[in-house]
Amino acid sequence: MSTDPTAPADRAGRVGPAELAELGERLQRAYGTLWLHRLKGDPYAALLCDVDEDPGPLRERVRAAGPLWRSGPGPWVTADPAVGAALLAHPGTGHEPLLPGEAAPPSTTPLPVPDLAPLCARLLDAAGAEFDLVADLAEPLAAGALARACAVPEAEHGRFAEALADCGTALDAVVCPQRLATARRTGPALDVLRSLLGAARGAPDPATVVAGARTGADLVARTVLGARLPLPGGRAAAAVDRALDTEPPVRIAPLLAHTDIELAGARIAAGERLAVLLDDGPEPPVLRATAPLRRAMAESLLAALADRYTALSPTAPAVRRPRAPLTRGPARVPLRATAAPGARRTGER
Repeated sequence: MSTDPTAPADRAGRVGPAELAELGERLQRAYGTLWLHRLKGDPYAALLCDVDEDPGPLRERVRAAGPLWRSGPGPWVTADPAVGAALLAHPGTGHEPLLPGEAAPPSTTPLPVPDLAPLCARLLDAAGAEFDLVADLAEPLAAGALARACAVPEAEHGRFAEALADCGTALDAVVCPQRLATARRTGPALDVLRSLLGAARGAPDPATVVAGARTGADLVARTVLGARLPLPGGRAAAAVDRALDTEPPVRIAPLLAHTDIELAGARIAAGERLAVLLDDGPEPPVLRATAPLRRAMAESLLAALADRYTALSPTAPAVRRPRAPLTRGPARVPLRATAAPGARRTGER
């Protein structure tokens, strides 16, 4: 299944009413097609519909269907670790483009890791004792960290953060059609990102930055939710390791076959799509450049929280992002923090 990332999303913010209506209909039909195959019993289509809180049983059904099989929505699918590793390493496959117009492979050179303690302090000062972990801390931290790592001018940090937010569904949109209101924001946001990154010397490609922001914010949230305060000194890194071991940054690797491939009894033609279900293993190329920075985000915020607070408790149930089968990250996590007696604020010196 593909939502045709090479055209509609890029143009959605710049088309007339008729074209916009047509795009909305296409997105609805594509999502409806997933549901049709789900109702027919296709476990991969059911995964992409993303309405099950626990995807484990569906992933087991994908695995039980065979080492490599053709799904109803179209892609060849595998949950077999050996077959998946072979496809990911095969010279005849490549990752599906994340963003419209993406031609060159994503950058894999690690981004620099700035000192994130001052940024964490400012975010915690602004958030207060009751906050949304995602909206008030994780997403602003990811945007701020990437802006600093990419040398975006400070005066443009606000525009940069807004553009990243508007591209926040790009990873999931490769396999799951998004709502029209979401899709139409992507094109203008990409224009902003391309302009800002193009003016920053040595900045990576927009796909690397968009993927790093989404998975970075998710890792921050998962790390904090999986930790228990008070946190012994130096244990933030171990908490990040646990978060990564519990859930990888993405659960599906969408691939394209560039040549004819014969594997696991299947004959895959050039141009056909594939989907590798991931449990662990190497991260997709689009995530490699931001891996050290994403880890630093999670460690820095958890350390800052542990410096101020002795406990975090939910004030309402957490809500997961809809139509996000690839990232399965949180959308809202309302929390209340309990301050340690006499604890100084992280930003104080």
